[in-house]
Amino acid sequence: MTSTARTSSRTTARRGSYLAGALADIALLLLINLSPGWRAVPVLTEAAAAVVVVVDVALAVALVVNLLCLVRPRRPLTAVGDVVSTAAGLVALVRTAQVFPFTFADPATDWATIVRLTLVSIIVIVSIALLAQIVMLLRFIAFGEDTRA
Repeated sequence: MTSTARTSSRTTARRGSYLAGALADIALLLLINLSPGWRAVPVLTEAAAAVVVVVDVALAVALVVNLLCLVRPRRPLTAVGDVVSTAAGLVALVRTAQVFPFTFADPATDWATIVRLTLVSIIVIVSIALLAQIVMLLRFIAFGEDTRA
């Protein structure tokens, strides 16, 4: 297999992932915002309204990044897009943890603690991913080369 064929195959695979991501973003935006939307989820309280806006913004940012990268999958754009979309997602996660718009009826299991610990774990993981993406972006800016495997 030639270098050009490998590059073309990688680009096609990346474009496929950007398309899948964009479709997932659209599906989530529709599920959250069209009636009955998030209000149909029994564990969410009315406080979720304060989180939905931030989640919508994060999904919209991810959608724009995925569409831009689908059209033009160049490393500078994807590196910036990764940082921006991950940061937006992190903001949504932190806001969800702050508001904690959940209620659980089952007293036998402490679901609130489980969900809080899960949220904190995800926030830590996404924070680490964001730092790694920032480092990759800075390396690309400094050295002008693709630092991915």
